[in-house]
Amino acid sequence: MIPGNPSFRSPPQPCDVLIVGAGPTGALVAARMAAQGLSVVVLEAGQRFGRNNALTNSEANASRIIWSEPRNHVGNDFVIPKAGMGVGGGTLPWLGVMPRFHRHDFRTHSTEGVGADWPIGYDALRPHYERVEREFGLAGECGPFAPEPYSLPQPPHRMNWHAQLLARGARQLGAHPFAPPIAINSQEHQGRPACIYCGWCASGCPTEAKATAANTHLAQAERLGARVIGEAFVHRVNCDAATGRTTGVEYLDSQRREHRVDAKVVVLTAHAIETPRLLLMSSSSTFPDGLANSSGMVGRNFMSHPTWQVFGTFNEPVNAFKGMQMGHVMVQDYYRPDARNDYARGFILLSYMMTPVTFGNLSGLLFGQELKDFLHEYSHTAAWWAHAEGLPDVRNTITLAPDLRDARGLPVAQVSYQWCDNDVKLAAAARDKAAEMMAASGARKVRIGLNYGAHAMGSCRMGDDAKSSVVNEFCQSHDVKNLFICDTSVFVTGAGVNPTLTAMALADRAAAHIIECAKKGDL
Repeated sequence: MIPGNPSFRSPPQPCDVLIVGAGPTGALVAARMAAQGLSVVVLEAGQRFGRNNALTNSEANASRIIWSEPRNHVGNDFVIPKAGMGVGGGTLPWLGVMPRFHRHDFRTHSTEGVGADWPIGYDALRPHYERVEREFGLAGECGPFAPEPYSLPQPPHRMNWHAQLLARGARQLGAHPFAPPIAINSQEHQGRPACIYCGWCASGCPTEAKATAANTHLAQAERLGARVIGEAFVHRVNCDAATGRTTGVEYLDSQRREHRVDAKVVVLTAHAIETPRLLLMSSSSTFPDGLANSSGMVGRNFMSHPTWQVFGTFNEPVNAFKGMQMGHVMVQDYYRPDARNDYARGFILLSYMMTPVTFGNLSGLLFGQELKDFLHEYSHTAAWWAHAEGLPDVRNTITLAPDLRDARGLPVAQVSYQWCDNDVKLAAAARDKAAEMMAASGARKVRIGLNYGAHAMGSCRMGDDAKSSVVNEFCQSHDVKNLFICDTSVFVTGAGVNPTLTAMALADRAAAHIIECAKKGDL
């Protein structure tokens, strides 16, 4: 119990499945469990947005749906991945790009001698990829370099002028630009309208054209009886020392009153920084180094994607803000590993034009008159997002900050990160190719913007060996059999593409396993 909070409340009976986090993976698991007639409770740290606090088109709203709790960043490199906060999780501010991982992404050590191999391969996720793509109603093309030809429920979005300019430079260099899979409607679909291309994707989507956890799986789960509790900050997962099983969680509400929810199965979907933080805060005499951490691997092998922002200024207006913020066009020609390179793995390029404040923040090291000129040229600017794969490193960690606590008195997550040599070389290659393409598109000036880490992955690694991983291939804790982790924490490697689709496919596979085990009485 948190000091200063003597009030302790608990429901009269336990639920079957308790899910921590109302983002894309948590919502999916909730829908699958509720469809089986199981009682489901979803706890979300953020609030629910709706009629009285709607997300209108405003950059101020972007800050309301981004995780803003304090963290302690102590590494040498700038890795502060964006995460969501609110009912809908990361899909509230996300930009919706959802490509599949490639076959070789699951075998990086076997094929290139870097990273580590997953205990599963592409084929294990294929049916789950297909199901998520269908339920989220993805629009786009699989592209010429996809792991296999596949179709999506909706046709691709038309390329706006921004994307056409970028595609022109890509083709000049012999690349093959295409419209990638994206969770934003290109036409009316499943009761949600087509995108109106207002350009405010990261501030929430008031028209609901963007698929989110809230307007898809979570809505389905609630119709089937699942209960979603917002502003519920889970700070401990309880475990029975006698049985070695979790019994539920404890959380603080918006008034910092303490509650307990008992459950037969607990599923953590709090993302790759908050999930290990929660496990580490849940230490006990049975697990003195953190719940489910007999391997000592909770919080280790944290990964991100090394990313550069590359801008091009044109003589004519580009008006890149007219359209989706990201994903009108993608280039994957440089994604497949090539032995001729002096680095392993590969990278992608994605169109990404942000709203004005973010535009200024991603300008990098510009200052003075150069920064003023850059901001003034907003309407004449195009932008590539050069996005590479960061390799796992046991030294990159999520731990509990020893001297920093949040407003609730809880230790915050401490992020320690440093790019390895391969990460630096690969990201530089992505940056340079994006700059070359921008020049080929006709830009009169090319500027290199911010270098940063995008996405968070890998802090509770999946594996067959309980001594070197946290969960098995079904996202089930090696140590605590009725505890599952269904988010990007379980990634073994990060690949070089956006991770949400793969995280959801893994969660769908895990949900099927939970249901099968429950039917057998194994949980």
